[in-house]
Amino acid sequence: MNLPAEASSDRRVADAAVGLATVLATATGARGLGRARMRELPARYRQAVTALAQARARGVPTAELEALVLRAHALLYAPEPIHLVRALRDVLVALPLAARRVGRPALLAAAILVAGGAWGGLEVHRDPTAAAVLLSRALQVNAESFQKGFAPRGGDPLYGAFYFTNNARAALTAFALGATFGVGTVLVLLYNGVVLGATVAIVAAHGSLAALFSYVLPHAGVELTAIVLAAAAGFRLADALLRPGWAGRLDALARAARETLPLAVGSAALLVVAGITEGWIAPLAWPLAAKAAVGAALDLGLVLYLAWPARAQSAEGVAT
Repeated sequence: MNLPAEASSDRRVADAAVGLATVLATATGARGLGRARMRELPARYRQAVTALAQARARGVPTAELEALVLRAHALLYAPEPIHLVRALRDVLVALPLAARRVGRPALLAAAILVAGGAWGGLEVHRDPTAAAVLLSRALQVNAESFQKGFAPRGGDPLYGAFYFTNNARAALTAFALGATFGVGTVLVLLYNGVVLGATVAIVAAHGSLAALFSYVLPHAGVELTAIVLAAAAGFRLADALLRPGWAGRLDALARAARETLPLAVGSAALLVVAGITEGWIAPLAWPLAAKAAVGAALDLGLVLYLAWPARAQSAEGVAT
């Protein structure tokens, strides 16, 4: 004997409500379901929505099922919460492969930085008064401070934060100015190279290179690598504008920005390491050899980290 249509609708609504309620019973928040229940939820949700539509068409009461469907919808379509630790981990995983993809732009950035350093150093060596033109007064005072030898002090987190902020500004500016067809990125690299070269020339003129090296060796490798990678990402933006292909320039720029974002954010993360080292280790009264060892260890760790995708791909090739 067949049940009347109304009774059948009531039964479907009741079954859908029970099934969905069973899944939702363990929910404790926007993402408070276990993996098994979360896999079961979409099917239960579709079943409930179908039963709800049929029940409404027949005028069957649906208040309880509507409430359950709303709860299930909120769970299924809730925005993913932002996890800073997970986001940083994803960036650090993506950075080595992203760095390998910008090998040529990175070499170009390093060459421009070295060229700026060489020109600034040679110019100040040829004419010491050129330092007043090439360097701000604060930078001249900083360079001249090494003439008295290395003045040790205790580590200070405020110094680390200052160095990170200053270096991150330079790196992210080099990245962002890639949108000027790379002109701004070139100027940022040249400027920082000139500052570095002129500073070395001023210190060398007074025979105080040991004091300068004692300060910069622990962090210089990581810091300069971060700036070069950020500038390389800027050159990728410039390349997208200069050679957009079939896409429009704005579309090509947007795509390049998404692809190079790990380089920009990863460079900032590397500068955190450099800032901590510069703020806490660089000013300590350690022997030059000890500081050189710290710098060498950080540089070796950075090389191994950036070479990680190559090792992973090599392992995959052997396995296959």
